[in-house]
Amino acid sequence: MPDPRFFQVRGPFSLKELAELPDLELAPGIDPDIQILDVKPLDQAGVGDLTFLSNPKYLKAFSKTDATACIAAKKVLLDLPDGLAILIAENPYKAYARIASKFYPLEYGSGSIHPTAVISSEATLGSNVTVGAYAVIEDGVDVGNNSVIGAHCYLGTNVELGNDCRLGAHVTLSYCLVGDNTSIYTGAKIGQDGFGFAPDAEGHVKIPQLGRVIIGSSVEIGANTTIDRGAGPDTIIGSGTWIDNLVQIGHNVKVGRGCIIVSQTGISGSTTLEDYVVIGGQVGMAGHLTIGAGAQVTAKSGVMSDIPAGEIYAGYPARPRRQFFRQIAILNKLSKNKGS
Repeated sequence: MPDPRFFQVRGPFSLKELAELPDLELAPGIDPDIQILDVKPLDQAGVGDLTFLSNPKYLKAFSKTDATACIAAKKVLLDLPDGLAILIAENPYKAYARIASKFYPLEYGSGSIHPTAVISSEATLGSNVTVGAYAVIEDGVDVGNNSVIGAHCYLGTNVELGNDCRLGAHVTLSYCLVGDNTSIYTGAKIGQDGFGFAPDAEGHVKIPQLGRVIIGSSVEIGANTTIDRGAGPDTIIGSGTWIDNLVQIGHNVKVGRGCIIVSQTGISGSTTLEDYVVIGGQVGMAGHLTIGAGAQVTAKSGVMSDIPAGEIYAGYPARPRRQFFRQIAILNKLSKNKGS
């Protein structure tokens, strides 16, 4: 249940207003003027609340809910609790996400600038930009309209941040260009030196890192994630990509559109993820690889070679998932036979 000390609810909204969101419709015979005050889980919802049913294992909770309305698939109309209004959605979970975002929208800039913020006279801030305490904004920085810069953030010389962006506390941006509507969470460090050097027994020789980080629009970058700038070519994060907490992305990496990268993944330099790749948690990836469009890598895998588009790989070293599980089954069988 959202704690009002931290989350401010908007509304109320009528069912008619909510049904105007994409992929939603009112079930037949439902009063469109019913007012909804909040969104809550099935077992916590009460009068005035809207909930959702997306998994059949919660049908028992659905049958007992005290909610005023529920988002559900059309088939639940055959066994509907008395007095429950239904918003029909093919994907109830996705529809709930849209409605919940209407009740609890993202906060954008209000134009407030904390007196302790240090902002260069050579920086450009758009309208309604919020800057938190002790933030530092250097020469040539360009911040778009309605963006929020959290406390203790650092925006290095000539960084560009688009419209409607949100930076959590202690975010560092340098040598980077960021698109619109991008969220970068607490402690993320973007644009620092890539790990580039020529190894030598007499002392390693550093290679200057002369590229940038280019981040598209509608990107999410999790807390304490680090993204190195390119050594020459740029490091690129495509629009619509979501990156979890504690991810390391090396220099010259190119991440396509709509990718998902889960926490504690490490991607070595010059590797390319094509569009809509999904990488599970704690995956390690060698450098100079290509992961094809729509490919998936399961958690804790070690990727040492290219992965074709659309394939699902698992294991260490990563290989096609079915092959991996067949090999595990054979090894288990062999070990049992040896023990007997």
